[in-house]
Amino acid sequence: MAHKVEKNNTTGLSVSLYKSDNIYPLLPLLSEEFPEWTVDKIKNYVKLIVSKKDTIAGMLVAKNQSSYNVGLLVYTFQSVSTNYLYPNVKKKKFTNGLVVENIVASSPILKQQIFLIVVEHAIDVAKKNNCKFIELPKFDETYKLIQGKYKKKLIKINSYRTAIDLS
Repeated sequence: MAHKVEKNNTTGLSVSLYKSDNIYPLLPLLSEEFPEWTVDKIKNYVKLIVSKKDTIAGMLVAKNQSSYNVGLLVYTFQSVSTNYLYPNVKKKKFTNGLVVENIVASSPILKQQIFLIVVEHAIDVAKKNNCKFIELPKFDETYKLIQGKYKKKLIKINSYRTAIDLS
C-alpha cells in the first residue's frame, strides 16, 4: 500500500511513508530518540521496520518545505483484547489497532504541531487498515494539540499508554 505525500497547508509539512533503509536523512531524529544506540543498531532498526509489509509496521516521516526531516513516527499493527481498551466490557473480543512505538520531532518549539500532523496521518493509515484504535505513548505537554482535538475519543489504558478510539 503506497501512502501518498500529502501537504498540510497550515503547517507547510508533508508526511509520507518512509520505505528506504538509508538512515542518514533520519539520523538526527533517530539519534535524538535513541541517544545510547550506535549507528549500526539504528540502521538495523530502520531496516527491520522498512522490510516489513505495510500491514505489519511502518514509519511516517514529516518534512518541511525545504525537504528537511522534522519528525517521524514508527508504528506496528497489533490485535488486542477489547478488555485492554475497555476493562468493563464483559464480552472478550479482539480488535485491531495501530500502536505508535516511537514518535520524535526535531524542534521543541514545533513538537506539538509535528506530533499532531504525524498522528493524524497515522490515524489515516489505521483507518485504511480497519483499525479500531491508535495507541499513543505516555501523554505529556507535547500531546496538547492531540488531546484537544481528540479529547472525546481518548481512552486512558494505563499510566503509560493512551488510545484514540477510531470506531
